[in-house]
Amino acid sequence: MSRTARKISKTGIYHIMLRGTDRRAIFLDEEDNLFFLHALRETKKLSGFKLYSYCLMGNHVHLLLEEGEERTAQIIKRLGVRYVSFYNSKYDLLGHLFQDRYRSEPVETDSYFLELMKYIFQNPVKAGLTTDPLTYRWLECGRVKAESDLVDDVGEYTSLSREELLDFFRQNVQHDYKEIEKKGRITDSEAIKRMVELCGCNHVLEIAGWEKEKRNRAIKEGLQAGISIRQFSRITGISKAVIEKTIKTT
Repeated sequence: MSRTARKISKTGIYHIMLRGTDRRAIFLDEEDNLFFLHALRETKKLSGFKLYSYCLMGNHVHLLLEEGEERTAQIIKRLGVRYVSFYNSKYDLLGHLFQDRYRSEPVETDSYFLELMKYIFQNPVKAGLTTDPLTYRWLECGRVKAESDLVDDVGEYTSLSREELLDFFRQNVQHDYKEIEKKGRITDSEAIKRMVELCGCNHVLEIAGWEKEKRNRAIKEGLQAGISIRQFSRITGISKAVIEKTIKTT
């Protein structure tokens, strides 16, 4: 089956989402997050793009960027090669880390640009990683939360002050950006919240690093709480094979 051609943005601005293969975790510790940001910075220098917002989310990444000297496909290729080489070397792995086809969404109006920034800003809250995006370490968002020189100013697209933008970003998101879960199933956000409550952890990504007995107990409790094997694997980074083996032996 042929792939649908990507839509070209008249402004050169895109919302990019990179997701781990089978939605597995792509950031397992602080070092992983820091190296990705290093790779992003180096890629930005070479590719000449502007970056208005980013958010690292355990098993996926959001980027809001404007093409410069290179097209988006080349930008993502440069970034992917750098990070995957680091990740596979660190964890002694081979093969693909990211899904083959990243998602890109053209951004062609100022209003949509701001709505997307709001969506990215609220993503860590939606996933249960924090109650306040301003305290989430792996997020920067234009004028509202710019703690390094990695992100660029958004003055070309809005005249709102930081306080006015922050007030806007705390309002309800108007779109779900194609990430709505299938009806009848709990969302990843709800699954994460359930596991945090059940296990008393700060985040579900911790579970993969627990000693075997404690990890297996968490797996069993999660499945009993209505989380599917596939979803449990997706939110924790634990392989489906390990989860299925745990079920058989407990």
